[in-house]
Amino acid sequence: MTKRLSLAIALLTAIAAIGGLIGFQGGVPSPSEAVAAAEGAEKIPAPPQTSATPWTAPDQEAAKKRAQEFVPFVEAVMEECDLCRQMRLRETGLGIKDITNSYFLLDSPIIKKTEDLYGPVRFKHSKHASQLKDCALCHHRRPLDAKAKETTRCSACHQEAFRSDQPERLGLKAAFHQQCTGCHQEMQKGPTDCLGCHRKNVPDHKELVKLPEKPEPTQVTQECLRCHKAAGEDMLKTAHWLWKGPSPYTLNRSKHVEHGKATSAVNNF
Repeated sequence: MTKRLSLAIALLTAIAAIGGLIGFQGGVPSPSEAVAAAEGAEKIPAPPQTSATPWTAPDQEAAKKRAQEFVPFVEAVMEECDLCRQMRLRETGLGIKDITNSYFLLDSPIIKKTEDLYGPVRFKHSKHASQLKDCALCHHRRPLDAKAKETTRCSACHQEAFRSDQPERLGLKAAFHQQCTGCHQEMQKGPTDCLGCHRKNVPDHKELVKLPEKPEPTQVTQECLRCHKAAGEDMLKTAHWLWKGPSPYTLNRSKHVEHGKATSAVNNF
């Protein structure tokens, strides 16, 4: 009985081993099967070819071009009260659906003629329109010409400041600041300071500074003062320069009351 049981166990073990080997061999595809499977599988798209030209947003490029466009000056505008203007725009059905440009870059060459201290402002036209729901708040006037669009750019009516032919018109910079900053302050939303809307437009000093290869400290100072005269005058009034007052912790100068760069301190200016 024991011999028969041992023989049965050995026979079952052999059968299981043979079956597992067959199953293992069956799980590995043959070369022809692998080629067929590869041809039928979904092809993975190749990664896009890299280019030396960096990608730029289409809206940003279009906004840059619009910012440099010249808009003819509108001399005559329709005179109407604010409420009349608001009601008339609502009656015409003018709204967000009529917006053709949802994004603007406020970088007018009109303002840059006189100053260029700050970078352009990114203005989301559609976002402001959807939140305010009142086109008349910004488009508060329309050209008197009946053929003109109901809403025009700010730079159509506001251009150079202090025009002799239109002394009551604000310049474009003042119009932007009065409209945008005033609304932000009233609604307590959005930035109200310069750097909140702009980035500082710092020029590349490599093209401005003219110095020898190994300049002396005084040469560097003189070159800086060539453009920054006001900063140099302010420096002469600072405690760093004058250092007026007792100096109890300064070696051999404890009783001196004037010990700044203007008198006895180390001075590279």
